[in-house]
Amino acid sequence: MKHILIGTAGHVDHGKTALIRALTGIDADRLQEEKSRGITIDLGFAHMNLPNGDVASIVDVPGHEKFIKNMLAGAGGMDLVLLVIAADDGVMPQTREHLGILQLLNVQDGIIVLTKSDLVDTEWQDMIWEDVKNTVVDTFLRDAPIISVSSHTGQGIPELMQCIDEKIKKATAKNTTIPFRIPIDRVFSAEGFGTVVTGTLTEGTIKVGDSTDIYPEGIQGRVRNLQVHGSQVETVYAGQRVAVNLSGVKRDDILRGHVLARPDSLHPTRMLDVKLSIIKDCSKEIASGTRLHFHNGTQSILCKLVLMETDKLTAGQSAYAQLRFGEEVAVKAGDNFVVRFYSPMETVGGGVVLNTAPKKHRKSQSSEAVKALEALEKGDAGTQIHQEITNQGGIMLLEELKKRMSASTQEIDSLAEQGRIIKIGTYVITDSHRENLGSRITTLLKSYHHENPLHQGVGMAELRSQILPGKKTAFFEELLSLYNFKIQDGRVALQDFEITYTKEQKTARDAILSSLSQGSFSPPTINEDKQVLEALLAEGTIISTEPGIIFSAETIEKAKVCFSSLANQHGGSVTLAQFRDEVQTSRKFALSLLEYFDRVGFTRKVGEGREILS
Repeated sequence: MKHILIGTAGHVDHGKTALIRALTGIDADRLQEEKSRGITIDLGFAHMNLPNGDVASIVDVPGHEKFIKNMLAGAGGMDLVLLVIAADDGVMPQTREHLGILQLLNVQDGIIVLTKSDLVDTEWQDMIWEDVKNTVVDTFLRDAPIISVSSHTGQGIPELMQCIDEKIKKATAKNTTIPFRIPIDRVFSAEGFGTVVTGTLTEGTIKVGDSTDIYPEGIQGRVRNLQVHGSQVETVYAGQRVAVNLSGVKRDDILRGHVLARPDSLHPTRMLDVKLSIIKDCSKEIASGTRLHFHNGTQSILCKLVLMETDKLTAGQSAYAQLRFGEEVAVKAGDNFVVRFYSPMETVGGGVVLNTAPKKHRKSQSSEAVKALEALEKGDAGTQIHQEITNQGGIMLLEELKKRMSASTQEIDSLAEQGRIIKIGTYVITDSHRENLGSRITTLLKSYHHENPLHQGVGMAELRSQILPGKKTAFFEELLSLYNFKIQDGRVALQDFEITYTKEQKTARDAILSSLSQGSFSPPTINEDKQVLEALLAEGTIISTEPGIIFSAETIEKAKVCFSSLANQHGGSVTLAQFRDEVQTSRKFALSLLEYFDRVGFTRKVGEGREILS
């Protein structure tokens, strides 16, 4: 079943609410003030039974210029719009403004409805038709059918109903497979139920029992009950109007403009990179630094405009820009938005969100930023995903990528199959970034080998801290496996690197090993070549138990065997004196060995003795 949202648009007093009543029998004006004043002030809702048996949701928006903010809260997510124009009045200011807003929000289809047609003669109506056609010629409604109706007499209503049914049959179904998202347009408390929020499910599927987050606040809750058009259901699909009864959430913590979504599916931000288009009827220049109202979904937030390619825009122009906010917003890449002047309140333009986690752009870097945004705007899904990873430094957590880009597993796997990205554990990395990291590691290893020719290589932890600080060891080890490096005993070296001793260094090496072997548990002080000594320590051939005391690795192993034998003889616990006498050395060397055993986890001190750790 296809779930469709129908919306109205048009000037005040052109009969939008009366038209919905004629189509559905439902009065969408729910406020007493609306009924007494005879105009729609806030969003109204209804539903319509279609000839094919489906049920379409309807949102009725106010037409008065003072309530454009409320109109914008209901305009997002419309699949089909009924642009309502009164036949006795014709095209009016809010007709044009609403049409411009719908264009900016990328509404794809609609029907033009001439209401009050019973009040005019044929000649006048023909003139209005021509005016309407000229008004919509450069918009998505240029080929839309125009149907004359009278909500009072019922004239044209059956024809309009049939046209709506035909349009809905051709409409593209919304994506129900990605994480759910509901821009909240109402919140209230229901006796016996608690907190209820309403809105249009713009994407995904939501079920009773699902965990939820309220963005950008991060308030966690759970779905207790779901209703669609007054009927309780277990599951709601993208395109449906829904009332969600939440548990664990206080009514006063939620506002219109908040977003109900799956936990960890959105990335609240204070900056957005966008493609901004100025409407053709805009009468003013829009300069970089201008303060604007940003509208997306049901949220309306102040922002500062920073243009990247120019210092100002005029009517009909477009450019890449960054929007900076004083508070967090919860949007996704690909979302459409509208911006209006801070004062006076009038629509300026709008566009599409390209990057929800940008860096603050500087003039000197604007050309690079523009190239990246061009890729995000004009590329296919794979290119956009690849560019987002590049924007984040070439490496991202897989779940973070899915959250920011609404990227599917199939799209990511396709990029991996093409070799453009690589999946490493819970991360994804672009192939170009993999190459860059490989070059950096190679350069670092060459320098290290030059400065430390007798070391087997750089320690894994040291290399990770220089190349990818903050990343886990397991991830770094898997990354290193993508290159042709030599990894041995926790050290990384170039594949062709070999330790090569000079004749003098070899003599010094032999002397160190010989004296330590002869000294056994009472080793001498080593004064030979410092480089050779460090190399032997690095490769683990000799071990320093504390500064100034060095044993051969072979002696350390013998000491462990001696300790184990003593532990068996003395019920598991060995004192310093017992160990000293067994290995026939001084107290100083025996204590140094035992404290080393404690540090490496071979033993632990218990009272006056030590025990072997299992």
